[in-house]
Amino acid sequence: MWRYQMAVKGSEQELRWLNQQAQRGQLLRRIRGNWYQFQKTATQYQVFSEYVGGDVATEIDDQHTPFKLLARLQLTKPAVQVIYTGTAQTDLQGTRVDRQDAPLQLKIALAQRGHLLNVMNIRLVVGLILAVIVISLNVSDNVASWGMFAWLLFTFYPAWQASRVHKQANALRVITQQYDDAWRPTMHVFLKNMPTELDTEKVAGLGVWAYVGQDHHGMYWYDLKTLASAAEIKQSLQPVVGDSVSVSIVSWLGLAPIGFV
Repeated sequence: MWRYQMAVKGSEQELRWLNQQAQRGQLLRRIRGNWYQFQKTATQYQVFSEYVGGDVATEIDDQHTPFKLLARLQLTKPAVQVIYTGTAQTDLQGTRVDRQDAPLQLKIALAQRGHLLNVMNIRLVVGLILAVIVISLNVSDNVASWGMFAWLLFTFYPAWQASRVHKQANALRVITQQYDDAWRPTMHVFLKNMPTELDTEKVAGLGVWAYVGQDHHGMYWYDLKTLASAAEIKQSLQPVVGDSVSVSIVSWLGLAPIGFV
C-alpha cells in the first residue's frame, strides 16, 4: 500500500507518522519522493531514522543485529542518506531525541521548500503557455473555466506544500539559531511596570532586539525580529522580567518580500 505524506525526511514529524502507521500494522518498505510504501505485519515494530554520510558504510546485516533495514533514501541537498530501521524487541523501543540533527534537518527542509517553489514556477509558466493555446482554439467558456480551475489547483498545490515545509523550517531555525538569509517578521513587545530596561542578552535566543522607547509609568517598548510566536515570546520573557511585569505583544504587520525563499 502506498501513502502520500509531506514531511522533512528524517525529522521527528516524519518519524512520528511512520510509527503511527507501524502501530496500525503497516511497516515501512520503500520511499519514493513523498510516497511511502507499507506492508502489513502482525509484529509490533518501532521505527527509527538516521542520517548517514556517503562515505559511511550503510550495509546492515539483519542476521547480526536486532534492527531490520526498512528503507533508505538518498538526498542530494545535502548529499546524505536517510536510513530507516525497525526493531520488534521491546527493550530497544524508545523515543529518539534528535536535536543534534536539527542543523541538517534545516538544510533538508530549505532544499525541499525550494524544490516545491520551483515546481510551482514551472507549472505556472507551462499553464500560461497552454492557456494561450486554448484561447487561440476558441474553446467553449465552460471548458475554459474548468481548465483554468484545474490549472490553478495544479499550480498552487506545491505552494501549499511549501508553506507546510516553511513552518517546519522556521521551527528548526529557532532551535538551531541559524537565521542566515532568513526573513523574520517584527513583533512589538510592550513591558508594563518595568523598573529598568530589559536585559536583552538574557533573551537573545528569541531574535534581534531593538529598543524603541519608554514612558514615565514604567512602560518599555521593544521591536523583536523573530520567528517565534507571541506565546513563545511571552513564555520566555515572563521568567526574566518577573510576575509583576505585564507582557503585551502586538503581532507583526509587515509582509515578506515577494519571492522570498
